[in-house]
Amino acid sequence: MATSAQLGSLLGTQADLNYYIMQLNYWSGKYEANSEKLQKQVKYEEKWESAFEDAKDSDKKIDACGFKKEKGEVFSDQRADAYAHAKVKQYDEELSLDLAEKDIDYDTMKTMYEALVTQLQTQKESEKQSTATSAQDNHQLQS
Repeated sequence: MATSAQLGSLLGTQADLNYYIMQLNYWSGKYEANSEKLQKQVKYEEKWESAFEDAKDSDKKIDACGFKKEKGEVFSDQRADAYAHAKVKQYDEELSLDLAEKDIDYDTMKTMYEALVTQLQTQKESEKQSTATSAQDNHQLQS
């Protein structure tokens, strides 16, 4: 009777492990997809900041995106912001912040399921061993 209870426990652990692996795959996929988008936004942000700095730098001349600035001239913050947005249209600060927040959330979920999978794999091996030992002790399994 003890062997069947241990086997039931082992099967339950395997079912939980299958579910957690499925969840790990789901959250890993979401994390990776989000991470790619976030990396693009980080690159766009760096280009945007460079364009903003160029507009504020008195040593830089600008003649692009409908903006003209001679050497020695400095754009106001508002005009520098407008120039940077015109030069790097792909950068979206709100989207970047949202992606950064999701990155943390998805990484947390992925890490949690990685830990649960590791824990259940250890538990499964232990239950597997004790079930096999119990079955041998009860002559239900030949070694």
